[in-house]
Amino acid sequence: MNEPKRTILFDIHRKLRAKMTEFGGFEMPVSYSGIIEEHRAVRNAAGIFDLSHMGEFEVRGPNALALLEGTFTNSASKLKEGQAQYTVMCTEDGGTIDDLIVYRLGPQRYMLCVNASNIDVDREWIVELNAGLADFEDVSDASALVAVQGPRAIEIVAKVAEFPVAEIARFGVAIGKVAGVACIVARTGYTGEDGVELFVENSRAEHLFEAIFEAGAPDGIKPIGLGARDTLRLEAGLPLYGHELDRETSPLEAGLGIFVKLGRPFIGEPALSAQRQLGLKKRLAGLMTDDGKNVARQGYPILRDGRRAGIVTSGTFAPSLERPVAMGYLTGDDAAISDKAGSALEVEIRGRKVPAKVVARPFYRRAATGATRSAI
Repeated sequence: MNEPKRTILFDIHRKLRAKMTEFGGFEMPVSYSGIIEEHRAVRNAAGIFDLSHMGEFEVRGPNALALLEGTFTNSASKLKEGQAQYTVMCTEDGGTIDDLIVYRLGPQRYMLCVNASNIDVDREWIVELNAGLADFEDVSDASALVAVQGPRAIEIVAKVAEFPVAEIARFGVAIGKVAGVACIVARTGYTGEDGVELFVENSRAEHLFEAIFEAGAPDGIKPIGLGARDTLRLEAGLPLYGHELDRETSPLEAGLGIFVKLGRPFIGEPALSAQRQLGLKKRLAGLMTDDGKNVARQGYPILRDGRRAGIVTSGTFAPSLERPVAMGYLTGDDAAISDKAGSALEVEIRGRKVPAKVVARPFYRRAATGATRSAI
């Protein structure tokens, strides 16, 4: 078995006494001070994340746009310079190879940020489709990614930025210096909070992380591990590859139809068009157990009227809501109630049938006055 890789920030994690785990082929921090404490820091102040395990590809040249248009479900032709978009890469039958973000950095220059566990698969898929027409480069091993998320994230980064980061629009991207380090700065994230993700060369990543961490100390910034990253994304109702997304699941089934622009030729378009026309065999739903105590975890059966209706894909205790939440797929005729909040279900938890209900997603929504909770 291959030893897990380490990001360029591994020594910082060790200095901060992080508990480490293997994820996506990397040895990554799962927590520092504790998942709940870290989660609440992001919701109330700010958190800093090492996401350097993620993959980055650059696509350049006059054929770059054509490659992206033919490969992804969203239309990169709609991107202006300095904009980013969420998109999905599908198989011919509409299954999901990966979900990712495309950043337009110049007239003929794009960057893709892909999931760590899919770097090799994604690269091989795109290179084969490209057939050498666009300039393609995998810069994953040379790049680090530092995210700062939370209601104070922008003001913290602004303290050390040499350009007005607050002027970057949501899903915007800019190139500039932060703490003297040249960065690609995107106003994107995976937490349900405002913030930025900063792409930087490996050699400058430690300096960048430490400078932001120091600048944010008076504002309550904390280092955040993968444990809190998962509870944050689940509260925000965001899918995770290997849970809500895989090759057996289409983006339409995952509720990502807004990011699927049909009527243009891309891999999987005919299959997805047929799905939309004929109906979906499964659909993703938000769930809560009625007692507010039992956690419906990945793999647990979902029941309706005593029979199997689906399966849980993700579940956890949600610190912002002080109760468990979950997502799962409802199949067959039961898929029709996936968006009908309040519909009665059960989840089989350790051999017991625990009453549950369909709940609107996201479970948590950032608002000026604080958390907005899903109603049932």
